[in-house]
Amino acid sequence: MTTLATSAKIATSSLAAVQVQLGVASSNIANADTKGYTSKSANASTAMTSGVGTGVSVETITSKVSQILIKQLASATSETAAADKIASYMDQLQTAMGRTTGSDDAGTSLSNKIADVESALADLINTPESATLAHQVLATLEELTTAVSDLSSDVQSLRSQADSDIAANVDAANDLLNQLDSLNTEIQSMESRGMSSANLVDQRNQALVELSEYIDVTSFTGSNGSLKVYTTTGQVLLDSSAHLLTFKESSSVSADRTFDGTNSGPSGISIDGNDVTNEFRSGSISALVELRDETLPGVQDMLDNLASNLITSFDAIQPGLLEGTDATDIKVGSTFLADVSLLVDDTSGTLTPSEVADGLLKALQGDTSFGTAGTLAARETDFASYASDILSSVVSSANSATSQLEVAQTELSAVSDTISSLYGVNVDEETARLSELEQLYSVASQILSILQEMFDDLIAAVQ
Repeated sequence: MTTLATSAKIATSSLAAVQVQLGVASSNIANADTKGYTSKSANASTAMTSGVGTGVSVETITSKVSQILIKQLASATSETAAADKIASYMDQLQTAMGRTTGSDDAGTSLSNKIADVESALADLINTPESATLAHQVLATLEELTTAVSDLSSDVQSLRSQADSDIAANVDAANDLLNQLDSLNTEIQSMESRGMSSANLVDQRNQALVELSEYIDVTSFTGSNGSLKVYTTTGQVLLDSSAHLLTFKESSSVSADRTFDGTNSGPSGISIDGNDVTNEFRSGSISALVELRDETLPGVQDMLDNLASNLITSFDAIQPGLLEGTDATDIKVGSTFLADVSLLVDDTSGTLTPSEVADGLLKALQGDTSFGTAGTLAARETDFASYASDILSSVVSSANSATSQLEVAQTELSAVSDTISSLYGVNVDEETARLSELEQLYSVASQILSILQEMFDDLIAAVQ
């Protein structure tokens, strides 16, 4: 009787253990394509009483994911997100800058438009009395100044877009920090009750990787099973609670306003009252801050330098021909648009109309011997070349950003593939395992059924 009872206990425990293992295998197959899910295993062990096996039990359901690989995945994700954001913005900027050649060989860049002004002035030199040619000079000059101011607007629009993206990314990062905090609580609760938290740990790892898209992070798991998260510069993001980022989106972003830690420019990012705007090293937020406060203002400075020097150079020959102070407000003087004959009129009476036109052309070409034309970037150069330098700088930065993105994506793919290979679900293996477990379940059921019949027969015999 005792032997039958022991055998029944062993069969029953085996049946229960196989049921758990069947559930784990089925869950693995069902979640094979779930992002962040890793293969789980039910660890069964033999129950012993006085050195004799008395059953089988499932101790834990685990997933042995390397935290080193998770950290590498987070780092690669952060680098890729930053590179992707910079490449996207630089591509937009490069498009706005135009090209030196087009499908019909007519370029749309600033250097092309400057060349158009030079060509119109060259024609006017030979026939200064022609109102038609004077109109052509003013028309090409208007196209140039409009292109400069439009580019300035495009740069500020991209800065404003970056500021808005920072706000959206900060919100997303805060949502993930709150999610990580909640998962910490759930994991600690389940582990304190002796329950498996493997699936929740997967979710927490996935949330950590997603957080790294926005902020470069470092992390470790405490003795109580909770995850601690910091920025790579040491600012705490998650310990016993979430430490959220604070950011206020600017109502407007203009060329004369950049973040400098004061209220004079766009907002900075803070955590627990500490300004961390320039402490991020990778992630999309870091890239957006760099674009908003460094890269795009740098391009704006070059445009302003071009515009202000152009205004100064022309003013030395024909005062008032160009109005404004920089790229944001440069335009052709309204007086000249109203009366084109003033274009080659020298109020000092020392220059002929041809010499006025020639002076304007030489000013464009960087010849400072005529009048008091300014210099560009502390060196003498022609405006077309300087405009080409601006375009070349943007193109070079865009190409570099694309290359960096490709490198980052390759690294991310390598780490992701390694994790998938080591810890992902192999559907074929899990299906074979499921079939094997179903057979074991059937055998355990048959044994339990036979034992029940034997027990019933024994009871009947005793009675």
